[in-house]
Amino acid sequence: MLGLASLAVFLSGPAQTYGVSVFIDPILAEFGWSRSLISTLYSIATLAGAIPMVLVGRQIDRVGNRLIMTIAAVLFGLSLLWLSVVSGPLLVLLGLAVLRTFGSGVLTLGARTLVPHWFVRRRGWAFSMLGISGSISLALIPRFNEALISLVGWRHAWQIIGAIVLLGLAPVLGLFIRNRPEDVGEKPDGHDAGKRLRRPSLLVDAEDDWTVREAMTTRMFWAMLLAGTVPAIVLTGISFHQTSLLTARGLSPGLAASVFAAESVVALPITLAAGWVVDRHPIRYTLAAAQVALLVALGALLAADTVALALIYGGLRGVSTGLWAVSADVAWTSFFGKKYLGSIRGVTFAVGTVGAAIGPVPLGLVYDATGSYSGAIIAYMLLPLIALAVLMSAGIPRKAMASSQLSEASPATEI
Repeated sequence: MLGLASLAVFLSGPAQTYGVSVFIDPILAEFGWSRSLISTLYSIATLAGAIPMVLVGRQIDRVGNRLIMTIAAVLFGLSLLWLSVVSGPLLVLLGLAVLRTFGSGVLTLGARTLVPHWFVRRRGWAFSMLGISGSISLALIPRFNEALISLVGWRHAWQIIGAIVLLGLAPVLGLFIRNRPEDVGEKPDGHDAGKRLRRPSLLVDAEDDWTVREAMTTRMFWAMLLAGTVPAIVLTGISFHQTSLLTARGLSPGLAASVFAAESVVALPITLAAGWVVDRHPIRYTLAAAQVALLVALGALLAADTVALALIYGGLRGVSTGLWAVSADVAWTSFFGKKYLGSIRGVTFAVGTVGAAIGPVPLGLVYDATGSYSGAIIAYMLLPLIALAVLMSAGIPRKAMASSQLSEASPATEI
């Protein structure tokens, strides 16, 4: 199951911003559109996927990951084929909306909610393996896409990728995924799920499963939600404009792909280390360290006028993404349980999707108005600072307290 989830995360790469970004300049060159127009189309398309995330999360809890992930892979593949034949802004918008909703959103939501059901004692390690698949995707997909575009053009490139998803990924997910270990007579990790880690406070027992409404009564839910939205805004926005941003500093267009590779190279060992750390130590500090790394990365980007500084920026991005991806995935399950995890993560993915949709717009507007991205980058540096303060001030959720708050307000209902 971990291998299947990792495959889904890896092949979601063409729907992620780092996979789409290499198509932007060829599309602009063919259609003659402004960078503000394509940024707006991409942001609207990303935003369109927010509401479905909430609904899909609930369906994952009800019908399981297998069906949802298979449907997502099929629609993802079809959106790639659609984008290969588009001829106008509205058609591009529709294709990008389906691509972002099902390739970047639903497919990765399914993968990240499948893993916690199969791992308890080694959950951090499992999510580090999932994170590594994302890092490898980050390293390979932009260069693969760039090579395809150079070889056959951007339209045929999307057709080839669509065929890989439709004929490869979708059938594999449909045939081999199993929703829960109990469905095949197994237990998480192959052991009793009730066994605890060295630090019991990091593991939530089955009886401590939280509904969305219960989770929303805790400060930690909102702290995690805010902190998780910050990388979505910042990294998506900068990734989308990365080629333009670096060429504006006098660097080569090909360096953008190299920065993604540098991020991936650094993220690999950091992801492994994060899995080891969160299995043994309080998650709060790993979450905070990810925000600090993001802040320092933005500072490096602000000064990046040489290849070395650009690669340092990419490496710091790798530190931040490696730490956050693993620790956040473990934290949501450890704080709020597994029974309603799809519903809870559906909400977080929806909010993150809104953040990702917003991210590119300020950068595009500031650049069009001033000819520089610096003002927007400085403003973005405030976001990880705010997230850091909120995370460190939030307490570990307590179910009894949340239940008391709900009973005082109104009868609890599942969301």
